[in-house]
Amino acid sequence: MQSRDQPGDTHSIWHIPIQNSSFFLTPMPLIDILSADRFSTYLLWANNDVALAERLYSYNVQLSADFYSSLHMLEIALRNRCDAVLTTAHGAAWFDSPTVLKESYQRQCIKEARALLLREGKSASHGQMIAELNFGFWSSLFGRSSNHLWGILRPIFNTGGLQRATIAQKLRDLRRLRNRIAHYEPILAQPLTALHADVLNLTSWMSVEAAAWITTHSNVAYSATMLIIPDPVNGQSVFDMALIGHVPI
Repeated sequence: MQSRDQPGDTHSIWHIPIQNSSFFLTPMPLIDILSADRFSTYLLWANNDVALAERLYSYNVQLSADFYSSLHMLEIALRNRCDAVLTTAHGAAWFDSPTVLKESYQRQCIKEARALLLREGKSASHGQMIAELNFGFWSSLFGRSSNHLWGILRPIFNTGGLQRATIAQKLRDLRRLRNRIAHYEPILAQPLTALHADVLNLTSWMSVEAAAWITTHSNVAYSATMLIIPDPVNGQSVFDMALIGHVPI
């Protein structure tokens, strides 16, 4: 009698009966894997051309990955430069000072970051706290209610003629894009060329080397015009077929 762990026993709980093809599920089309609701946006842009919709989906993934690495470098540069000048002005415990962080959102970010680190058995050191705080927190330092910090933060950007409101708006736009990417949402209809230029400009004003890293590691040639445009016939948002060369096959 065969033992239950011998390969010949196709009924064994220890071995998958690979010789029985009926064991495996029939592969599902991409549209079913993604769900009709999620894929419907791409079908709309492709005028119900399924093959083109799948290419647009793949292109969206490619663009999202490229943008995410660029935003990663921007976020690191931003948090480290902000921390450096705030530490110089207010000491290493600046994020615990109510005269520095006046927004309830900011104080909540600090509370949650510290609690998370402590739950993970970490000491919630200065460096750990800075790394744990999210892009939303760092962006909030340039909001209207943090105008009192602008004099301290302004020098981190090595360029002239900047206004706090300009930086705040660019960071808000990039945070929205980052959130869309994090939730696997379509980004093809966003002004990607302008947004990528904002990433490069903001980063280069803080660190030329960091901006060079983004340029070196970016694998996408961004179109100078919008990828998704109004259909001249019905006004519906569609992919601009003049840019089909940008879309991977």
